Amino acid sequence: MRASVYRMAKLSLRKAVLDVGAGEGLVAAEMATRTGRPVYALDLTPGKPVPEGVPAVMGDAHTIPFKDQSIDALAFQFVLLWVRDPVLVLAEAWRVLRPGGVVMILSEPDLTSRTDEPDTGLGRAICRSVMFSGGHPDAGRRMEGWLKKAGFSPRMQTTTAEWAALTDPAEAQHELAFLQERAGLTSEEVQAMAAREREAALAGIRRVLLPLYYGVGIKPQV
Repeated sequence: MRASVYRMAKLSLRKAVLDVGAGEGLVAAEMATRTGRPVYALDLTPGKPVPEGVPAVMGDAHTIPFKDQSIDALAFQFVLLWVRDPVLVLAEAWRVLRPGGVVMILSEPDLTSRTDEPDTGLGRAICRSVMFSGGHPDAGRRMEGWLKKAGFSPRMQTTTAEWAALTDPAEAQHELAFLQERAGLTSEEVQAMAAREREAALAGIRRVLLPLYYGVGIKPQV
């Protein structure tokens, strides 16, 4: 998906690029490799390590610490589903983007259409976590409308309906630890869910169907 969005955004031609909600900066580093230039990694958490050559910037997506029309391309990945007002965040992206700039939606899910087999409770817990944070579990399918409201010309796509096998119980355990903090899950709930995840993964029957939305929003030339 990311490679497809990079092509749609003509990323290789963009000079000043910003990854919002960058976490450890791995996607920013990937984009820097493609552009041959540093890519800024914006995140709320101070002191989070990022790859060498990736400029780390502390800040909030609602008040991006860059000047008006100073960025050529800006990326979100699994970020907008967590925010209370995605249109406000996209309007802030509009502010910092130059005319002709592009916002890249690298991946946003529609958790309300997620199907888990077997149902371990993990999918419902993730939805609960997003709602607990004031976010939008159905962010993916609402993305095109949000982009239009913020003034962008959107070009959105969605993944085909394919099942993804989950084979590593450690990944589920890591996600559950995050959910325990974000969704108020009890330790008993986490332990029971982790046991179900581990049993299904080791039996080779754990899989998920999750629609993901991706694409670009273009800021028109003046």
